[in-house]
Amino acid sequence: MATKRIVIVGGGAAGLALASKLGRKWGGSDVVDVCLIDKSPIHIWKPKLHEVAVGVIDQSIEGLLYRDHGLKNGYRYIRGEIELCDPDTKSIQLAAVYNDDGELLLAPRQIDYDILVLALGGVSNSFNTLGADEHCIFLDNLENANLFHHKLLDALLQLNETQERVSIGIVGAGATGVELAAELHHVIESVKEYGYLNIAKHHLEVHLIEASSKILPQLPERVSARAQAVLDKIGIRLHIGVQVKEVTHDGFVTQDGDVIKAGLKVWAAGVKGPKAFQNFTKLPITSRNQIEVDTCMRVKGQQDIYALGDCALLIQDSGKPVPPRAQAAAQMADTLFGNIVNRLQDKPEKAFIYKDYGSLVSLSRFSAVGNLMGNLRSGDLFVEGHLARLMYISLYQRHLASLYGWFSAIVYRIAQKLLKWQRPKLKLH
Repeated sequence: MATKRIVIVGGGAAGLALASKLGRKWGGSDVVDVCLIDKSPIHIWKPKLHEVAVGVIDQSIEGLLYRDHGLKNGYRYIRGEIELCDPDTKSIQLAAVYNDDGELLLAPRQIDYDILVLALGGVSNSFNTLGADEHCIFLDNLENANLFHHKLLDALLQLNETQERVSIGIVGAGATGVELAAELHHVIESVKEYGYLNIAKHHLEVHLIEASSKILPQLPERVSARAQAVLDKIGIRLHIGVQVKEVTHDGFVTQDGDVIKAGLKVWAAGVKGPKAFQNFTKLPITSRNQIEVDTCMRVKGQQDIYALGDCALLIQDSGKPVPPRAQAAAQMADTLFGNIVNRLQDKPEKAFIYKDYGSLVSLSRFSAVGNLMGNLRSGDLFVEGHLARLMYISLYQRHLASLYGWFSAIVYRIAQKLLKWQRPKLKLH
């Protein structure tokens, strides 16, 4: 039997978990060659990107190196960014790779596959808002999180000298926007410990803008109301039911013509598939750049291509799409792992069934809120405070367990804590 090459494009939570499981099952054998492709050499769990952005966590501690992890878990890491997909030749094209100085590192390459898995995740959707792409930072990847962090440090340095108010605007009050706003308040409280003695809370103005009638619009009313109360208490300026029609150098212009001034601007609204999908003319791509899949996560019209996570559009029996959540991506990775194993053993594949276990939103060190077991007939279980915060932290531990196994994940987490104990609370460079 010839070796089957499984190519997974995208090293986010779903793609990395799938590569890890397949690699641990078949790594080192001549049955399957598992390849993971990502443009970044480092993995950071996407729900933690806002913490990278404000400097609460350091990627040198929290980051996972694909090449090292692949060596220990039986898969090969290939650095690159997908450009084209040709199902007729069963190959993908990777774009050229350049270093920070613009020098060519790797020429464009063609990668052949027997089974292809597209796990590129989703990106924020600017809805073609004028000026958004030019003036806003999109917290969709590690590169942009670091960009925001550097701009924030520059703003704090100037603020400490001039005491001129700094305004930060965030469009989108979903989980990312809400968590980022809360962390920014925490940063202002912490920087004084590191010599920023002239900075006070009122020097930083954080605007959170949401077009819907409430923040966290996808979550139950009680969760939204409690999160709003916490944000109000810590001084976040909320603009609810406000639609942005234009972004300028100075801030946001609303549909009513009002101007919300902001020097540092973040777009965290909406979800769509990656830009590369626009070039996939032989695959079923939606108007939001998502790829249509059947209930087994196989791309419609294809036998050897699968897609999962936020980049995939899977319609459930209820007629609703699987929501773009981390828990959905993790569940899809588990099901697809079983389906690929079954496929290679000539067994039937199983349909994916999404189970909603609720949602948790971190409000920095101040609190956390959420609803648990959202699929129960008896309704949601509302949680907040320290209990919700512990549950939120446990989600990250579960993610680590999917990558390392439970024992190694616990050891890894202890090592992270020891390293962080020796370093500043905030990343100041």
